Amino acid sequence: MNELLRSADSSMSMEDMMAAGLGLTTFGVSMAFIVFMWAFIFVIIVGFYVATTIPIYKMAKRAGLPNAWLAWIPIGEMYIRLKLSRREFNIFNWIVTKDRDKAFIGYLWLVGGFVLAIVVLMIMMIIPGLNIIAVFLYYGLMMIYPIIFGIFMWRVNYDILITYGMQEHAMWASVLNYWVPYVMIVMSYIIMNRDPDYKA
Repeated sequence: MNELLRSADSSMSMEDMMAAGLGLTTFGVSMAFIVFMWAFIFVIIVGFYVATTIPIYKMAKRAGLPNAWLAWIPIGEMYIRLKLSRREFNIFNWIVTKDRDKAFIGYLWLVGGFVLAIVVLMIMMIIPGLNIIAVFLYYGLMMIYPIIFGIFMWRVNYDILITYGMQEHAMWASVLNYWVPYVMIVMSYIIMNRDPDYKA
């Protein structure tokens, strides 16, 4: 009887060890999968960013813009995009400036204001009494901001396409780019070896 109990104890501990080993293996495989997926996503994001930046950098070099290397930095890339054209920056005659540096400052205000508003609304959401108002304002902002930012980007892309000889395609491509961001990437590769026409 004692031998039977001992064998039962040893078999149970063996089963426990096998279960623990299987658990560790499953955990290891799961962690490896998660790390692989994050690495894959990171590579895709970096690859996409590099693919969008190459033509902007080449256009900046060809146009003789100082500090063309700024094209590789996210905020700097927008500065370069704005400087690729010398046209009047005009959004429906509401925002009009010939100084593209002012347009870039407007971009910084637009993005910075959005980030600040989100932070303030997140703080308001944890304050009783203000949380309901904050939620409405948050969702309102999330609906309005993409439209405002899209209009800004439409003008930036439209001016670049006009400057680089794509007058026939400038309007539809810059508008369609709002819904299909790949449009401007393709157009950028088409025009990246052209000389800018600053009279356009």
